[in-house]
Order: sequence, then C-alpha cells, then structure tokens
Amino acid sequence: MSPVEESFDVVVVGARVAGSSLAALLARRGVRVAVVDQAGALGGTLSSNILQADSLAFLDRLGATGRLRAAGVTPMRRVDMRLEDFRVLADFPQRPGDIGGAACVRRQVLDPVVLEAAAEAGAAVRLGTKVTDLVRERGRAAGVRVRHEGAERVLRARLVVGADGRGSTVAALTGARSYHLTTGERRYYWTYFEGARTGDEPTFVFHRWGDRHMLGGPADSGLYIVGVSPQQHEVDSFRADLEGSITAHIQACAPIAAALADARRATRIYGIQRFQGYFREAHGPGWLLVGDAGHFKDPAGGRGIGDAFHQADHLAPRIEAALGRPAAELDRVAADFGRWRDRHYAEYYGLAADLGVAGPIAAVVPETVRKLHARGRIDSVLNLLSHRASVLEVLTPARVLGATGRLLLRGGAAGGRRALLGQVGALAAGEVRRRKAMWRPVYGPPPAPPARRGPGARQAAGVGTEPRTADRTEGELSR
Repeated sequence: MSPVEESFDVVVVGARVAGSSLAALLARRGVRVAVVDQAGALGGTLSSNILQADSLAFLDRLGATGRLRAAGVTPMRRVDMRLEDFRVLADFPQRPGDIGGAACVRRQVLDPVVLEAAAEAGAAVRLGTKVTDLVRERGRAAGVRVRHEGAERVLRARLVVGADGRGSTVAALTGARSYHLTTGERRYYWTYFEGARTGDEPTFVFHRWGDRHMLGGPADSGLYIVGVSPQQHEVDSFRADLEGSITAHIQACAPIAAALADARRATRIYGIQRFQGYFREAHGPGWLLVGDAGHFKDPAGGRGIGDAFHQADHLAPRIEAALGRPAAELDRVAADFGRWRDRHYAEYYGLAADLGVAGPIAAVVPETVRKLHARGRIDSVLNLLSHRASVLEVLTPARVLGATGRLLLRGGAAGGRRALLGQVGALAAGEVRRRKAMWRPVYGPPPAPPARRGPGARQAAGVGTEPRTADRTEGELSR
C-alpha cells in the first residue's frame, strides 16, 4: 500500500531554534509549512545557551518574551568583560526594540517556546517523525519521506529546508560538502548552580585571560550558568577531577566566585568534547541548509542561536516571495542565501576561532579594546559580540597597527617584541587565509549517506541529534 501523501509549500527538517523560527516566520506570511523532528519532545542539546541583544529582540518580535519571563529568564543589561589584563564593567548598548543585552536560556526551555510560536502561526508540527529519504523529481528535491510510529508518509514540498544541526540528515542525503574547516583548540564544559547572588543588576561575565576562558550569568528558572573552556592538552587532567577543575576555574574568576559563594550545583556537567568548524554547501535544486546544518563556528563566540535567528529573518520574506514563481526562482533565492551567508559570517567565523585559540589571545586585541574604551567607544566592541558591528569596523588595520606601536613602545607583550610581532603577523596571515578560503573553498568529502536498514528503507543520520563521532555530552561525574 502506498504511503499517505501531504502537500506543503515548504518542509523544514529540524524543529529547534533554526527550523522553528523559520517555520514561524513563513507560516505568518501564509506559507503552508511543515516542521518535522525525530525527537518526541525537545529537551536539552549541546549549546552555549547564550542569547545576545539581537536574539532577544527577535524573540520579542516573535511574541515569545512573555513565556520566557514566565520561565524565569532574566535579561542581563550589564557585562563584566575581561580580555587579558584589560577589564571593563559596562552597560550593553541597546537599540529601539531591545529588551536586554544578553540572556541565558537552556534549550529545553527555549526550543519548545520557539516551536510553540511556529505552531500558533499555523505550521504543521510533526515531532517523533524521522526523515528517511528525500523525494526527488526531475533532479530536484520535492519533499521528504518520513516514518512516524512505524507508518511511512510522504510530505511533498517545493522546498526542503535542512535545519537539523551538525549531524544533518538533509546534508547527508543531498551530499552537501563542507569547506573552510577549522579544528577547535579547546573543549567546552558548562553547568548550572542554584542559590547564586546575582545582585540588583544581573550581569553577564565574559573573561578571557591567559589559558582561561570563562562565562557566567543568571539563567532561567533561578539558575546561574558557568562555562569553562580548557585547552585540548589539559583535558585529561581536567576530566580526572571535573568537579574540582570547574571549582578551581570559578575561584580564579572573582565575579563568578562572588556570585556562587553560597550556591550549589543543580545540574549535570555537560561538555563538547571535540568539534570542527565548517561551512557546508548551502543549497541545491529544491533544498537549502540553515543554522548549524550549514555552518558551525567555535562556541567561544556563543553565536549559534543568534545566527539561526538571523538566517531565518533573512530567508523568510525571500522564500515567500519566490514560492509563486518558477522553480528556478526558488533556486536563485537559495543560491543568493548561500553567497550572503558565506560573505556575512566569514569574519565572525575567524573571530570565534581567535577567541577559542589555545593560550592567550593576541596582545593587540585587548590593547585595541582598551583604547576604544578610553575614547568612549566600548559599545562598538559589545556590538561586535552581537554581530551588530563587523570585525573590520572595530579591529581596523589602523587600530591594530596603533595598538602594536603602543605595545612596542612599552616593551612589547608577554614574550617580548618578537613574540608581539609574531602575533600580529599571525593575525594578518590568518585573515588573508580565511578570505582566500572563502573565495576558493577546498571541499572536504561529502557526508556519508544514511545507512540502509531493511529492504528499500533508508535510516536517517540523526535529525536533531549530534554525530556520535564528533562530540558527546559529559554526564555528571560527582554529586
């Protein structure tokens, strides 16, 4: 018996922040959209859990602010930022429509809220639904084959959107190749405490000095997040006493130590063990990739959620406008999106890698930030973290050269003048290399297609999950 068929304009595979936000925006425009995910419920997932000002403003436009506040989400209006020996306490810059500078929301809280917005807008939500194959017609993706509670179904659509994370089934089924790969030099662990002292002005702590990289701040449900980033060569000793290692990092960071003086750990300790940054081919006939399915950068920048929202906001009106036109117009929109994505995120990709490098960051960076602060321009640096300013608008060649000169006059950075000039040279060479890589990408091999299981059936590679070989979540090692 043939499977039941349904027809939509767009099928979005993956119901987390990238997929649900795009589905919500499309449905509000009258697009017939289905969003599917193999998970039966949206629990926690590997994520920085950090939202910047632009993300909070997006969620407010989506109508999610009330639900997030009911869940105990506390927008933070101040930041305590340290870059090596420079430290500043400042208000986040705000624009009309902003409701805060940053917030921490666990994904088991955030993702269902965004999915609910999609359902309320009219999107057909199908959880517990595994994509097993693409429907192909005349060389185009024309929908997906899915399995739900043992029954097969076909969801036809003019456009298939893969929003299913790093282990994307859509990327695997289409053979989307990766390029501009980077390997993380740190690992990331985070956990939550209860009973923290957050004070009258909830503050986001972002400290990056020497070998240390930490963040902290109030989260939803009265919790307080702590994130630490040991270097790869420290991991064995770090994991040997995970609880003690995190405690030692907390004690080394004064504002987080003060906030947690009387607190106790309330959740498991989670970790991203290994990862690669990448861009993937963003589109093909009848399909495109958004969010982590198409692009992933070092978590040091904390921009995965914000980038997903940004891409959904960019795509929704363009997809809606193209749906009433020939298929070639949809392909043009998808191709334009791919070029826009690569061009827009290339420099932020490099920034995240530079923040996540092992050891201290280049001395010219805090020196440049110090000078900007002295001139009353610290807002430009904070806008950089929320992608409201570009890297080259803030770390201009003239400012970097000026910072280099000042450091040379003061005797150079740690390691002397030769070390300083080596750092500056490495920054410049890295920027040139990244730009060349985006203009002339070197592709990795296409992802392996999902393995066959049973006659004629294809098993999905894990919609909404993470690849087992790339990273895993650490469980609680001590209570």
